[in-house]
Amino acid sequence: MNSRLAGSRVLVTGASSGIGAATARRLASEGAAVAVHYGQRRDAAEGLVAEIAGAGGAAVALGADLLDVDQRSSLIPRAIDALGGLDGLVNNAGRIVKPTPVLELTLDRWREAFALNVEAPFFLAQQAFAHMQAHGGGRIINISSIGVKFGGSPTSLHYSSAKQALEGVTLALAKAGAPANILVNAIRPGLIDTPIHDHQHPEDMQRRVAMIPLKRFGTADDVAHMVAFLLGAGGDFITGQIFAVSGGE
Repeated sequence: MNSRLAGSRVLVTGASSGIGAATARRLASEGAAVAVHYGQRRDAAEGLVAEIAGAGGAAVALGADLLDVDQRSSLIPRAIDALGGLDGLVNNAGRIVKPTPVLELTLDRWREAFALNVEAPFFLAQQAFAHMQAHGGGRIINISSIGVKFGGSPTSLHYSSAKQALEGVTLALAKAGAPANILVNAIRPGLIDTPIHDHQHPEDMQRRVAMIPLKRFGTADDVAHMVAFLLGAGGDFITGQIFAVSGGE
């Protein structure tokens, strides 16, 4: 444990696995009290909370379906109540909603992608923003995707478009938040070694890794380190920026 984030209270969405779990673990190790949000994987989230507590950190698990307006609307107030306030929000929850070729995309699939990857992060940020504005400021970090840079894959146009919209939200919130010392940034993870890729054919993944200048997968910890940097003193003069953690892509 170190104290770089001592006293900070942070909600990380989608924190039961992958980048979110690594981020919650990293922030807690640097002294932050962390609300570990989960959608369905309660056991995994509670296991992470127990792991953090065992290492001397502070964390609480909070469940909510971010596609359910009532559940989503209660998450920020519950985090504030559980942590005694809120200094940081990491909008990590998001996913490709059913990979689909461009000509087969339906309105429902398009709307679901935007509901999870833009609508939910914005309205969580809006609630967090109001609290931070009344309490001296704070930090909001939105997790985007390197797919924005490339326009996504042949089956992820809806996802990459939603993430591009999330980056637009990031820039607008940064302008709105600056007078109140609310700093808002986004991170574009590249190809990260998480369970989401377990179903991919090894040869396909090898070809994909070969396209990365650093010639390796990124790790969830690579992204978590950037989140911790932006939430800490290193991020004091940074807002409205998009950071790629992508091995040079």
